[in-house]
Amino acid sequence: MTEMLALQKQLKEHALKKYGTKITVTSFMLKAISLALYDNPKINSKFGSPDANPPNYTIYGSHNISVAVDTPGGLMVPNIKDVGGKNVLEIQQELMRVAAAAQQGKLALGDIQGGTITLSNIGVIGTKDPRPILFDGQAVIGATGRTMTLPRYNAKMELVPRQVMNIRWVGDHRHLDGASLARFSNSFKSYMENPGEWLLAMK
Repeated sequence: MTEMLALQKQLKEHALKKYGTKITVTSFMLKAISLALYDNPKINSKFGSPDANPPNYTIYGSHNISVAVDTPGGLMVPNIKDVGGKNVLEIQQELMRVAAAAQQGKLALGDIQGGTITLSNIGVIGTKDPRPILFDGQAVIGATGRTMTLPRYNAKMELVPRQVMNIRWVGDHRHLDGASLARFSNSFKSYMENPGEWLLAMK
């Protein structure tokens, strides 16, 4: 997370002054998920009704990423529509809108329906290794732990401080195998650790 946090810090004040929006790491994570979904489209899927015969699943083209929001009334899970078609600033603005609506109990039905994959940024509360549970037929849910500063060896085998975050992905093995989920996780990890790669991947 070291390079990503440095980039977020660099852009935070600029975005606030120019656009009136403070960019958070969550928005970068949502965009990184979307980029990883382009690399691994089967992840962006939902299993059909339990009563369906034969069983089926649907792969979605639009990346509607659900985000868990802690509210006084309990956990709400709105989704950001078409993250693949939004830049980080637009994702942040939509994230702020749905989070505020959730806190006020004013989410529209369209804000809740249609999610295709979920991210729970539970690490902001303090947990290190969360264990999320799938819901709504989605193939994958991810949950982040808190960011920690830990010693790591660099290329010269010198110990240096690095910012590290654990993220746990849970997949529906009715139609998604572990290798596919591992490849998606590796794509996401690469985008988060090397934000410069986004210049090559984004359209």
